[in-house]
Amino acid sequence: MKQKFVPKRVKTFPGPVSPVVIAGDYAFLSGQISMHPETGEVIKGSIEEETKRVLENIQLIVEDMGLSLNHILKCDVFLLSMSDFDGMNTIYKEFFTEECPPARTAVAMSLWGDMKLEISAIIKIQ
Repeated sequence: MKQKFVPKRVKTFPGPVSPVVIAGDYAFLSGQISMHPETGEVIKGSIEEETKRVLENIQLIVEDMGLSLNHILKCDVFLLSMSDFDGMNTIYKEFFTEECPPARTAVAMSLWGDMKLEISAIIKIQ
């Protein structure tokens, strides 16, 4: 059985999508874009700025679940351009500093609203 989780401190994207789906011992976080956590306003900037905002929002969401970034097992990073990989990675390393960071896939593709990136995650909750 699956269950929807709605974070308290991050405004979620409207549409037919759950922000987080919990199934068993795992939570599946929908892709996060650079949005102001309280207003939902899209924030565009450099790849570093957008990455920081996305990861700050992900951190708020996992904390609302009573967890930390260390509970994230895997991230999927969708970039508008692979030329942004190094800038994204610089900020990503600031958030995932433990000895065993999450497994990760990074690909380039067209993104909604010409955002520079979107990040989804799989989280171990128990």
